[in-house]
Amino acid sequence: MKEEIEKLDEMIKKFQSLMKSIYYLYQNDKLAREVVLSAMIIKKTIDILAVSKYAIRNYIVTVQISLLRLLCDNCLALESVNELGIIKYMDMINNNEQVNQIMITEEQNMSDGYLKRKVSEQYKGFDKVYKFACEGVHFSKQAIGGAFTETEDGIVLNIEPGNKELKDTIKSNNNCMITVCKVIIDMLMNIVKK
Repeated sequence: MKEEIEKLDEMIKKFQSLMKSIYYLYQNDKLAREVVLSAMIIKKTIDILAVSKYAIRNYIVTVQISLLRLLCDNCLALESVNELGIIKYMDMINNNEQVNQIMITEEQNMSDGYLKRKVSEQYKGFDKVYKFACEGVHFSKQAIGGAFTETEDGIVLNIEPGNKELKDTIKSNNNCMITVCKVIIDMLMNIVKK
């Protein structure tokens, strides 16, 4: 698991470096909307990655999947910026308004499902990762699977923290997190570049 944690540490460093670059890019307006948005997204991402390291060390796959969903939500937030423009999006945040209240058409609001589809148009496979993460957050077969362990004696209840038997799953989930982080970086750069 050391290698998986190193991947997260490296990604944290990339986000810290990116924030410094964005801050430098806007050195004449250090509170520009682009800087504030970037700081918000990057800080939340770094915090998610820091907690992910704990989840990996302790084989807590259910929390890891929940954290993956939170990373996906950062992509949805960035897609909201693409849809609304940074001025309107930041004004909505400052006014405690939700983007899902915005109507795209008479029948379609700017829901998570809508934003997920928009992100998936540019980043193939995002919708599958998002769906997987949602299933892990909500009660599903994934949740049932984590509560039981197959042993020599058959299937037994597992209510201890973590699932050490799911090392391969934890590694796979971590690779998904790294991929979503790359999507966040790309989306953010498309917003802040001048």
